[in-house]
Amino acid sequence: MSGPACRAVGVGPGDLVAVVGAGGKTTLMFRLVGELRRAGVRAAAATTTKIFRPDPGDGGRVACGDAGELARILAGWSWALDAPFPVLGGGVNEAGKVSGVDPAACRELLRAGLVDAVVVEADGAGRRPVKAPEAWEPVVPDGTTVFAAVVGLGCLGRAFDDRTAFRLERMAAVTGLSPGDPISPGALIRLLARPGGLVERCPSGARAVAVLNQADLPGAAGAGRGIARAVLAGPGRFGRVVVARLAADDPIVEVVDREEPV
Repeated sequence: MSGPACRAVGVGPGDLVAVVGAGGKTTLMFRLVGELRRAGVRAAAATTTKIFRPDPGDGGRVACGDAGELARILAGWSWALDAPFPVLGGGVNEAGKVSGVDPAACRELLRAGLVDAVVVEADGAGRRPVKAPEAWEPVVPDGTTVFAAVVGLGCLGRAFDDRTAFRLERMAAVTGLSPGDPISPGALIRLLARPGGLVERCPSGARAVAVLNQADLPGAAGAGRGIARAVLAGPGRFGRVVVARLAADDPIVEVVDREEPV
């Protein structure tokens, strides 16, 4: 394990990580993979939904196909530390987005020893800072070891509408918010803690970590600390909450662990 985000989230060789939620999923995925690569770990990014092609500064290069084609690509991949890491998908659609890879392929590639770790963006959020999942999402691969649920603290204090939240009806059902209500820390606590919220599809054997991003915004770090402690004081699945500013050079503000095992 290496790098501040990997240490905070608890990611290392052998892990299959599912990143869900909103407000920094892609940034977290690329940061985790980048830190692992700098430590010499053969780590890949992937999506089971749709993501934009990585920017040159992200460090990745798209590789698409079914499980067999991806295995062939990875068998010949250059894992030199200055080489790009693979961003695995099923293809590239008409809009130029990388479409989802078969979720089973992520575990197969790990089991075959073609990669040492895979970090998967398993959820879509339409670039909003917060969301609640529909019943059919996120698309979490079997064998996931770390389930990282991201919330963008930039939603706090803003009106609950389709500019701030994705899946409005689901968000309303989970949090009790009505259209136009200011999004409060209490609403985010309910989103993280209640059935139907962000932890709903966490596999039973995975470590559940909440990542409260955008803590560099005014007042957000303090609000994030309060949310973290409230979530971990309850009976939910999360064993750790990370308060973060993922776009910054020093991305981790605080790591809060549950006092008793989940």
